[in-house]
Amino acid sequence: MMRETADDLGKTIFDDKMAAMTAIRLPTKAHCLAGILTGLLVITFAAGPAAAHTGFESSSPADSEVVDEPVAEITLTFSGEATPAGEGFVVLDANGNLREPDEVSSIDDLVWVLRFDEPLVGGEIGVRWMVAAPDAHPISGSLSFTVTAEFEAPPGITPSPADTPEPVGPTSVQQADTTEQTNPASETQPVDLESFLETDEEWPSRAGVIAAGARILAVLGAVLVIGATAFAAFGLRGDTSDVGAVLSWVRRGGALVALGAIIEAATMTVTLAGAWASLLSLDELIDALWSSAGFAVALRFSGGVLAASKMILHTTSAASVGDPVMVARQLATVGAGHSAPPPGRNADEPFVYTKDNAWDHSRSRAGLLGVALVAVSFMFDGHTASEGPRWLHAITNLTHVTTAATWAGGVAMLALTIRRRKRHDRPTQALQLAMRFSVIATISLIAAGVAGLTLSFVVLDSISEAWSTPWGRLLLVKVALVAVAAAGGAYNHRIVVPALDRNPDDQPTIDRFRSVVTIEAGALIAVAVVTAFLIAASSA
Repeated sequence: MMRETADDLGKTIFDDKMAAMTAIRLPTKAHCLAGILTGLLVITFAAGPAAAHTGFESSSPADSEVVDEPVAEITLTFSGEATPAGEGFVVLDANGNLREPDEVSSIDDLVWVLRFDEPLVGGEIGVRWMVAAPDAHPISGSLSFTVTAEFEAPPGITPSPADTPEPVGPTSVQQADTTEQTNPASETQPVDLESFLETDEEWPSRAGVIAAGARILAVLGAVLVIGATAFAAFGLRGDTSDVGAVLSWVRRGGALVALGAIIEAATMTVTLAGAWASLLSLDELIDALWSSAGFAVALRFSGGVLAASKMILHTTSAASVGDPVMVARQLATVGAGHSAPPPGRNADEPFVYTKDNAWDHSRSRAGLLGVALVAVSFMFDGHTASEGPRWLHAITNLTHVTTAATWAGGVAMLALTIRRRKRHDRPTQALQLAMRFSVIATISLIAAGVAGLTLSFVVLDSISEAWSTPWGRLLLVKVALVAVAAAGGAYNHRIVVPALDRNPDDQPTIDRFRSVVTIEAGALIAVAVVTAFLIAASSA
């Protein structure tokens, strides 16, 4: 009898030790992961990326340079591929007349050469340009230089005093007449140099605001499409009506993506053509879409339409379908703190209950294709289209978008499912939702973090650009918001979920879990909005 008691006591102590080891296993792994990510961050910023986002780099003649020879050729160099957009390249000569180059050429879309049959002479020259990066992001700027050389008549011809331009003043009538004879396309009214160098035009700024709104719609819609689909397929087990509610958010997300794509196509057309009237031209729209960024918009529109219209609600018994969450749980300890089931509970509970239903997505292949198209579309626009190596950025961006959207959209669906069950006076089964989603979130968070660090490596030249460039500053805001969301997840993981595991039906604990998840979802929605601006922000 005493031996049996001793054996029982020894078994109890052993079980307690194993439970303690299980409880500390995940934090230890988390600490190791944090160390690995920190090391990757150091390596990331120690090395430089292969290319920089398109921006103006230099010119010949340079800005404010004084040239003593007639200028027949102006060279503009950009840090990334650039194509003329809007008004393209325009020059203001010393007489105050606008002149378009007689020839514009480039071999590599990096260096653009403007040639003039009649050289530029006689005073201050202004140059203004508008180009588009491969991601259709408009870039405009201006410069000026001074040419001290005066007009020279061709050999053998002696110009009359009336034909000889005076050496000063864009207000000279004789100068204006001479320029108009040699360049009939020029304007008769002189233009002020200071006004000419102003590049903040009204239509690009309005188009930019609209484009930003379209990107926000597209990114938020993508988060819903990808995240809600992953949650319905892998995270949710329960009533058919719950699955239907989540799929309704996939459809709404698809509609947002399609709407955002339509607006993006319109603003892209306006940006590249340089006028709102271009929206009435089918040729201008086709020209705008005939690019990497245009292809991304077309993919998003197609994917959004499919996701909005082809997601079919059909459920089957959860026990009759494969469960990737259970497979992942068996391969690695990535749960939310659950160690051993209480007496009377099945070993797989609360991950799967006997009466649970699961979404049968075999009838939604067209809808799933739409989800894939939405995810893949981000491989062809933003910095993916202008930063190198292209293949690395594209694959990494796809990974980052998919896993980050799975986390963000899944958290939102988690909060909405708990709220919906409570509103309908049904058991929330918060513990089951937390346990299952913790597996998905852990995998997604690791993959998104590694991919995000790689993207930072590709886009930023150095760690100082994290606070000295628009893209870097937006990245810091995004990281801060992700930290808020991660803190909420860590709090639930370490404190709330273990409490739920001890008492799954404790309403105050359930309410606390729902509140923290809601805050986490709000922070991740803000992350999605910042990401929409990151797509087009300059890293220069």
